[in-house]
Amino acid sequence: MREEAEPGAGRDRGTEYAAATEEGIVVVDGTPIHYLRAGTGPAVVLIHGASANLGDMSFDLLPRLARHHSVVAFDRPGHGSSGWPARGGEQLAHQARMLRAALSSLGHDRAIVAGHSYGGAVALAWALEMPASVAGLLLLGAPSQGWNGGMGMGNDLLAHPLTAPYFSWALPAMMTRSILDRRIEELFAPQRPPSGLVAHVSPRKIFAPETLRANAVQLMALKRQLLAMVPRYPGLRMPVEILHGTEDAVVPIEFHAERLAAAVPGARLTPLPGVGHMPHHVVPREVEFALARLVAAG
Repeated sequence: MREEAEPGAGRDRGTEYAAATEEGIVVVDGTPIHYLRAGTGPAVVLIHGASANLGDMSFDLLPRLARHHSVVAFDRPGHGSSGWPARGGEQLAHQARMLRAALSSLGHDRAIVAGHSYGGAVALAWALEMPASVAGLLLLGAPSQGWNGGMGMGNDLLAHPLTAPYFSWALPAMMTRSILDRRIEELFAPQRPPSGLVAHVSPRKIFAPETLRANAVQLMALKRQLLAMVPRYPGLRMPVEILHGTEDAVVPIEFHAERLAAAVPGARLTPLPGVGHMPHHVVPREVEFALARLVAAG
């Protein structure tokens, strides 16, 4: 089932993009999944990371790729304008199945699946669970392994059922513009974020109490799921492209991308010298090159 979203919602980058972009809602098992799509050609799915929404992928990457591809960007369950499912919203595989069903409703049964950061983990789960629907896998600064430590006290408080109702309402009030700007700069370091990105992604959506809770619950469940996926990586047989910044302090390349590339037969790792955690903004041409290789391999 498809429903049209509010006209013009989320389209603040200019009429040259808005005119060519379709926006709507696909309902999957009673849960609304918000999407943007544009272009014609080989199908490509864009999956955003944690503490974000599809605005991160549609700021530059979606219209850039839509010149030669049919590109669909989704709000992951619990983020942006997508709903939270009755069960399984914290599970990578369940998110992947929901997005796969939404993509099928839009007329694509097979696509190149691209994910950034946490979205890359969802893309990996998609490839493992539903390989026939994945023409190629493109991972951008994606975690794929376990790590030492947890996800921080803030996520602990937001994920715990006793503290979440209070902290999720208090946190937005404490989030000043200077704190937000500093957090964004940390994500991009050593580069700087492009002008207009923060407004395009919409802090109001990111810091909505229900979104904060969903984001934290997903993050708290991430490590154990990745650890369970690690032994399955050698079974991936579709073309795999991994782009990872050498200066990524959020998801270090040596702990994640290098180990994944060693485990997946034929995977191609492209280290991005001097690049941090946001390669799709910093070196989008590298994303285009990787996508072209996946299309050629398919």
